[in-house]
Amino acid sequence: MIEQSLGDWQKEMLSRFPLKNDAAFICPACRRVSAVKDIIAAGGDADDAPQQCIGRLNGKGTPNGQDEGFGCNWASYGLLGTLGKGRKVVFPDGHKAEVFDFAPEVPADANA
Repeated sequence: MIEQSLGDWQKEMLSRFPLKNDAAFICPACRRVSAVKDIIAAGGDADDAPQQCIGRLNGKGTPNGQDEGFGCNWASYGLLGTLGKGRKVVFPDGHKAEVFDFAPEVPADANA
C-alpha cells in the first residue's frame, strides 16, 4: 500500500486529473470507478469520493462488496479499510487515513 503525505497525494491527483471534479477513484471492494462529479450528483461531497463507494451514497449499493450496477456500500474508514488495495494518506497533524486508489484513466461513460 502506498503511503504518502496529503500534499503529495493532492499533487498526484492534480497531475492525473487536472480538474478536481474529474478525479476518479476505484472502490477496493466492487472495483467500480466513480469521479468526484459522480459522487456529488449522488448527494455526497468531494471529500466522499476517495472514501466511499457511490452505492453508499445513492442508496442502491449492495452490502456484499459486489456492484450490481450501482456500486456497493464500501467505505475506506470501515473495519477492513481498503482491503490493502488503496493508499494511506498522512495528514499534517500525523493522522493517517486509508483512501481508495486513483482510477486509471477511463472514458466518462465507463460505468454507464
